Amino acid sequence: MLQPEGGDGRWDRRGDCIVCYSAYDLAGRLPRRLYCGHTFCQACVRRLDAPAHEQRWIPCPQCRQSTPTPRGGVAMLDLDLAAFLAIKAEREPPRAEPRPPAPLKGGPAVTQQPAVLCPALGPQPRFPQPRCCCWGCGPLCWAPPGSPGV
Repeated sequence: MLQPEGGDGRWDRRGDCIVCYSAYDLAGRLPRRLYCGHTFCQACVRRLDAPAHEQRWIPCPQCRQSTPTPRGGVAMLDLDLAAFLAIKAEREPPRAEPRPPAPLKGGPAVTQQPAVLCPALGPQPRFPQPRCCCWGCGPLCWAPPGSPGV
């Protein structure tokens, strides 16, 4: 994917380091972002890392702004997340369609809904049904739905 770099007509490929012109990868050429926002491969940033005034600094090859080297070295600089995810998406195989779950071991595969949801459990208990909405309200009560009295 080509993107214009400024208004001077030059083109920059987002997946390449502009110092060494190598494509970023997921090993030694990870896209590392300096404090100024410019991105270069990890190998080039390591070569740019230089001691100055008892501290290590990384001068940006584009704007010359210095970035202090983190304590863990260049590998501790932030990744350019957009470039990293683009590389990762290119390298990963396309995801396959989700497969149906495998049948349980030891039993036949269930392929259709059972005819009866619950097996017969024998006689069910019968609970008394109230004749009206409450017990003992008499003529003030309304008849329950479906009763023949209304």
